[in-house]
Amino acid sequence: METEQKIIHTGRTGPLEQKGKKRKRAIAILIIIVLAVGIGIGFRTIGMEKTVTVSNYTKAVVVQQNMVSTVEASGTVVYPTQVTIVSPEEGYVDQLYVSEGDEIALSDVLCVIDIPELDDEIDDLNINLTKERVALEELILNYKYSILELERSTDRLIDDVTEAEEEAETLKSLAQLKSSRESDYEDSLDNLELLQEELQDTTSDLEKERQAKDLAIRKQEAVIAQMEINLAQALEDLDDSRVKSPISGHVMSINESLSVRGSELSESEELFIIANMNEVYLDLDVYEQYVSQLQLGSRMLVTVGTTSFEAEITHIGKIATMDSDGLSAMITVRAVPAQDVSLTMGASAVATITLGSKENTLILPRASYLTTGSQKYVYKVDGDKAYKTTVTFGEIQGSQVEVLNGLEAGDTIISSGYQDFIDQDVISISQKENKNDKT
Repeated sequence: METEQKIIHTGRTGPLEQKGKKRKRAIAILIIIVLAVGIGIGFRTIGMEKTVTVSNYTKAVVVQQNMVSTVEASGTVVYPTQVTIVSPEEGYVDQLYVSEGDEIALSDVLCVIDIPELDDEIDDLNINLTKERVALEELILNYKYSILELERSTDRLIDDVTEAEEEAETLKSLAQLKSSRESDYEDSLDNLELLQEELQDTTSDLEKERQAKDLAIRKQEAVIAQMEINLAQALEDLDDSRVKSPISGHVMSINESLSVRGSELSESEELFIIANMNEVYLDLDVYEQYVSQLQLGSRMLVTVGTTSFEAEITHIGKIATMDSDGLSAMITVRAVPAQDVSLTMGASAVATITLGSKENTLILPRASYLTTGSQKYVYKVDGDKAYKTTVTFGEIQGSQVEVLNGLEAGDTIISSGYQDFIDQDVISISQKENKNDKT
């Protein structure tokens, strides 16, 4: 008897799904797909609705021209001929004749200082000098009479010696004739010898007195001469109390004490500063890196306070020094004004120095667009649209900005600030003419 065999398929062991469940799943998937498509369309529609339209803006055109290269420098006003006048002695203010800013000439009297000690010294010197001159006259008179007395004695003795010689000669003759005694002749010789000795002594005393007179007079004259020197010096010091200007120029500063009469002044105290304003110049600090581009005779625009003027470079320093922050090397450039200007010594000066020019450079005017986007983008105008464009800028010189790449001559950009639409690649712009457009 044959046995019947059955084959059983085991590929799907789970229970069979019902037809209702399959239908529900299909519907859910369809709904998800529809929602996804709707959301995508919605986002796209929203994005299109947020396109920015700009109406309040300014424009600028890229031009190709030479670009002048400059560097800024700062410094001070200097006067090379400047004199500080000090008090010659301790004293008190008597008179002040000038004010700050006055123009003065050489030797003009600026002020007078009262120096009591100097006045007393001059009075004493005059009195003592008079006494010494009288003493000299008295000395000369005394010697005159003493010498005159000796001269008379000498003359008398000469006469006596002459008479004694004649008497001795007579007695000698008489003694030889036996008309007188020999002893009379010998006595006459003794008398002659005494008179001759007395004459020699008197003559010697006369010569000594004459020499003593000359020496005494020279000594007294030396005393008088020294006193005259002292008096002359004192008078010179007194003249110095009339303080005079050693140069022509202008009064730059005055000691405040001079404005109050009777104010005490110490020796060597500063009274005035006088400067020759015809020789004014400017010392300016420039970064060392620009020294090779500086030239003698080059012009610069200088501003001191509210005054602007041109100046010319006359000297370029050779030795660099560090600036105040110790980070940069600076050189000193000296310049003189190219025209007559009235400047205050020590005033701060700011200069724009021309270094050279670049030919055929693409240039934009400096404007608000530089403050947005780290200076990497501009919005280039094309019809009623403006497109965010990557650019590279070079030097910024005054009101000019060098364009290295990203734009061409004739391109127009929005030059006002981008802060309201910097996140947009494309913006719509109004075609309304803007009066602030720049070229």
